[in-house]
Amino acid sequence: MRTRLFAWVGLAGLLWSLPAAGHGINGHVHVTGWAIERLPPGEVADFFADPELFDVALFAASFPDSGYAIDDPYGEMAHWPPFLEAYIRHVLAEAGPPFDTPEKRRQAAFVIGLACHGLQDEIFDSIFLHHIREHDGEGQDSADSGTDAMLSTDGYLRFKPPQWAPIDDLIEVFAAEGHAVEAGTIEAGMARVKVFVIDAFPNLAPILDERLRPLLPWTAEHYIDPAVPGSLAAEIPATGAFIEALWARLHGRMPVAAMVGHAYPDGRRRLMSLDADSAGSWITLVLGIGARVGSVTAERVALEGPAGPVPFDLHHTRWGGSPDDWTRIVQLRPRAPLEADAAYVVRLEPGMELIDGRVFDAAWSHAFRTPCAPGDGCPPEPMDGGVLPVDAALPDMAPPDATPPDRGLPDVTPDAMRGSSVDAMPDGSVGADAAPVASTDPGGCAVGRFGRAPIGWLIGLWLALGLGRSARRRIGG
Repeated sequence: MRTRLFAWVGLAGLLWSLPAAGHGINGHVHVTGWAIERLPPGEVADFFADPELFDVALFAASFPDSGYAIDDPYGEMAHWPPFLEAYIRHVLAEAGPPFDTPEKRRQAAFVIGLACHGLQDEIFDSIFLHHIREHDGEGQDSADSGTDAMLSTDGYLRFKPPQWAPIDDLIEVFAAEGHAVEAGTIEAGMARVKVFVIDAFPNLAPILDERLRPLLPWTAEHYIDPAVPGSLAAEIPATGAFIEALWARLHGRMPVAAMVGHAYPDGRRRLMSLDADSAGSWITLVLGIGARVGSVTAERVALEGPAGPVPFDLHHTRWGGSPDDWTRIVQLRPRAPLEADAAYVVRLEPGMELIDGRVFDAAWSHAFRTPCAPGDGCPPEPMDGGVLPVDAALPDMAPPDATPPDRGLPDVTPDAMRGSSVDAMPDGSVGADAAPVASTDPGGCAVGRFGRAPIGWLIGLWLALGLGRSARRRIGG
């Protein structure tokens, strides 16, 4: 019984000491898994048909947050394009292509899964979090834990990949990027994520759901809605395109079409809203590779409509404000309402500087259509009369299970429960003109609202004992 209480406290404390950046860990694991399951027929799908490689990629999708769980800067580094670029170079030098041994194939699977995590954080934070604030008035803390809890209580969670990482290779890449980390630190961080968040999360999910779902009514209806840009379901096609772009990079072929892997709206959906004050009016491009913020300028991005050029504000990833930061998000926010039921085109001109040293050297365009005016007849989505693959697959994300989930916790020792400590970071402004988010740790940046671990642990104990109902607003964000 005592071990069970320690486990409850450890799980709750760990979750609240994780940083307020991106969505929950189980969301990363499952969006990555769903994206792999929905890859089109071809060599990438064939590669991940191996169950071992599928599991490697899924656990890798949780890996960046393991650094936060052990309070080590490697977690923050692993989120972003500079580390990913260094890791890709390492994999190319040490493992392939053609990735012709089991060890080399695991390396390729791991770097792909790890990369998916950072991309999903950029999408969620730069798009869906704004919808949550607009409709529910809530922020990152409630959104992160709340969506993971909803995934569990709504019956979507089904992936529990085993713990594995190419630790020696990771240590080498971190060292090359200026950070020394020991194998034991990485192992401990991964173990905490595996035990507390991936395996034991169903034990805490109902408690989190009870406290956070009432704060997030709109989110509860739309967090798995593929029609809402940035939702977990809407991340699936973007993640799939990103995986294929990564595969192309790992094989020395990166076509121009893969530079922009996905767009919201995707061409078959209409823009969500005509209201220029709503996040539903934004057009967002998701890049298949990091681009230097200072090279993604208004001179290289255009929005055209029936009456000609449309004025807009250009934004990038939420977490990058300086010209030398890297972004995988290009976002156009119209300054005035667009015309109803009208065709628009986004254009990118050559000149974007890519993190691999190349320059985007071809023009690119994306067409979409705006929603109809209220009361007007409008063709149903998707506009071509077909069924979007993710829509058709949504009911199969979590196969029906007549047996209730096992609520038991693994028998672990109190020593394994010691939580992380991470420094608090204010929730800064967003967009291209935002100031870079300052870090209180030379090696990291995004961290939890509740400060260092002791407060997280107090909140964890508070929750584990069923207390603190009057503090819901503070806990929820």
